Amino acid sequence: MSKDIWNLPAGESYVAQFLRDANLNYLWQDTKGKGSLSLSFESVFDKGQSANYWIAPGYFTSKDQLLKSNKLYAKFNSYQQGKIFTPTIKKGKTGGVIYYELAGTRPRLGVKRSYKNL
Repeated sequence: MSKDIWNLPAGESYVAQFLRDANLNYLWQDTKGKGSLSLSFESVFDKGQSANYWIAPGYFTSKDQLLKSNKLYAKFNSYQQGKIFTPTIKKGKTGGVIYYELAGTRPRLGVKRSYKNL
């Protein structure tokens, strides 16, 4: 979330396709567009509070960082269950995030080497 706006992949984006390929039920899979959705915290909270997983919570690398950013994050089921997965922990030799360096061209390798549970 940045300035009270959540940016999420639109339903026709390549990220939404990655989630479909993984047989996940992406909550915004039926939205139009290939870019990003800009949604209010309230709308994301309303729809996502009971989600089983939280995938790619920005550049946070721990649950404590998430909570310091917004105490309401602790009300998400995925936070309570410890099912938050981020690609930003693993970095390459030059400091770049492996996921962003590989996922677009080599999705299996980029995702496999990148996602870690907070």
